[in-house]
Amino acid sequence: MKTHKIMALFTAMALLQTLSGQSSSEDHYVGTFSNSQSGLVLSMDKAANGTYQGFFQLQEQKYSFSNGTKLLGMINAEYQYNGQAFAFSLSRLLGEYYVSSEGVSIPVVKTANQPVAATKSNKETGNTSKTSTATSPTPSNGAGAKATTTAPVATGARIADPTSGYSFQMPSAWKSQEQGGGFVLNKVGSEVAMSVSPHEYKTLAEMRAQVLDANDPASNTYLKAQTQAYGSNGLLIRFDGTAQGKAVVIEMISLLSPNGGGVTVAATGAKDQYGAEYTSLVKSIANSVQFSKPQTSSLAEQWKQKIKGKRLDYYYTGNGMADHYIIHVCSEGTFVYKNDNSYSSNNAYTDFSYASAGADAGKWQVVARGIQPTLILRFNDGRVWEFPMSPGKAGNEILLNGKRYFVQAGTMCQ
Repeated sequence: MKTHKIMALFTAMALLQTLSGQSSSEDHYVGTFSNSQSGLVLSMDKAANGTYQGFFQLQEQKYSFSNGTKLLGMINAEYQYNGQAFAFSLSRLLGEYYVSSEGVSIPVVKTANQPVAATKSNKETGNTSKTSTATSPTPSNGAGAKATTTAPVATGARIADPTSGYSFQMPSAWKSQEQGGGFVLNKVGSEVAMSVSPHEYKTLAEMRAQVLDANDPASNTYLKAQTQAYGSNGLLIRFDGTAQGKAVVIEMISLLSPNGGGVTVAATGAKDQYGAEYTSLVKSIANSVQFSKPQTSSLAEQWKQKIKGKRLDYYYTGNGMADHYIIHVCSEGTFVYKNDNSYSSNNAYTDFSYASAGADAGKWQVVARGIQPTLILRFNDGRVWEFPMSPGKAGNEILLNGKRYFVQAGTMCQ
């Protein structure tokens, strides 16, 4: 839904409430409002001259405002950020409250009928430029180590992936491109690559268990892993060292969704170009993530049911060679992808717990990109493959990226 349509809906609904006589002597806009998922807290009071004043806190920063006015049943005010004024509003629609700014609307709950004071740890921004206190993580793999979550507020467009059930705020001047089941972020003049992508981890412990040092003499790759708790539902993970002989930094924040799985925000760059500002960017994006229940289209569900629990076989013959590739698509959401020749070991074939932990295995899902169903394979080693799906000529065939696969009964992960 376009921003102007959202705001038009809010305006129309608020005006309808006003005209229908649902108001009372109580001022519904005085009090404390919050959104526990984003950490937003809004404190609203009414001054003697009838205007509204107070502050809101977001990502451990405090923004003061005054001279707010009521228009068409909503409170409109401005806050200062980096010397610029940004408008926001507080709306009440059919008993539900929304804070809106720059085209983004966040639902909030009224938690008190009186305004509250800011928490002591928050730094007042008021009319001054906002400063960042983000720091590089302290080397630690202990479960008790915690990273600060303080970072500047992202002010770019909000990007959403309803299929995976999340949205996030872009940093200003950065652009995004959908790729590999997630989003690649780039900025003109920056040599650091950033991305936002979903993951399928169920717990922080499962996530932490996958954070390992890399020691590969063959590729001259040696990376030391550092892990810290990030808030109550995430980990900040940083790798320092060399990749293919070049000094690099890989930094990411992985968050758990209450609906299962979650999101990873990552940045990678040469060590001499990766400064604290990129740590702040990773945090600012992670702090803006909002989760929702994943939306599955009926089209995606139909294709999911067609391949779930099956094995997909692809045969290729040419230039005197023959290959046989198999995708074992397991009902619980895992897969194993193998060349038939690689099944030389009986154990690798019959022991699914062994095979599913390897690099040629991972999680699968089917999504609908418009009217195009797509199979996404997310490998354990980080690779992401996408296959547009279409019917084959026979009932036991499907086309993955235009190539014919035979759909057969599952033989590995039953």
